[in-house]
Amino acid sequence: MNEWRETLKTFLHNDQWEEVITFIEKDKTKHAGTAPAQVKRKAIKLIESTYKNDQAKRQRITVYLGTHNSPTAKEISAHLLPGIYAKNPNRTTSLLKVIADDDNWEVREWAAGACGELLAKQFDEFYPILIKWVKSDSENVRRAVALAVMYASKALNVDYAARLIQVIEPLMRDFSVYVKKNLGPFAIGDGLMKRYPEQVLSWLKGCAAIDDEQVRWNVAMAFSTAASRSYATEGKAILSTLENDSRASVQRSVKKAQHNLEKAPAKTKKR
Repeated sequence: MNEWRETLKTFLHNDQWEEVITFIEKDKTKHAGTAPAQVKRKAIKLIESTYKNDQAKRQRITVYLGTHNSPTAKEISAHLLPGIYAKNPNRTTSLLKVIADDDNWEVREWAAGACGELLAKQFDEFYPILIKWVKSDSENVRRAVALAVMYASKALNVDYAARLIQVIEPLMRDFSVYVKKNLGPFAIGDGLMKRYPEQVLSWLKGCAAIDDEQVRWNVAMAFSTAASRSYATEGKAILSTLENDSRASVQRSVKKAQHNLEKAPAKTKKR
């Protein structure tokens, strides 16, 4: 690995950025067509340290990688973008949005992670951007918003709960299957509910009263994950308000959620 590091470092010091990409991609995987995650993470750290004192060059290589046709380059760029945000917020957010809408599914995953990192580090600045992105015509971009909120919640305390919920609230009505499967069961049920249970459960209770098929589907599916079993009592109460909804998608999601909550371990009474 020392040889690998020194080779990459030489390319970086000589500004041989095309060679950087070629070198990193030599071990790319077959299933996604990109370099292994651990290789990309090491490359990110080395790029950051190499150009630590040269912000202009750091910005140029980040944009170079982000506008390259290589999926690996775009993924690395996505996680370099938060580091140059303060110097050029408009260029950073516009490029990150493009990467989040990439045709490659793995590139979109890395972009969503980068959006979460940026939201956690630059919340006040990036929060309004995501509010706009939920109105994007691209389901990929809207889905990135849902995941960004979930990832950011890992680093943000309960004081941010209401604003994080506000970001994803419009997505509760989203018809996109791609957005839905990442929102209710994943971003909410497997993410926000664990971080801010009191706030999220109260919000979901209110959402359950909304007569909208997509909203109710997301509410029910938030209780379809293993993490949601910690709130089985509250979940069952919320699901009971949806049982009489005659729409097939809501019925299926309610039954799935109820079946999941039945697996919750019984709480023992304190003596």
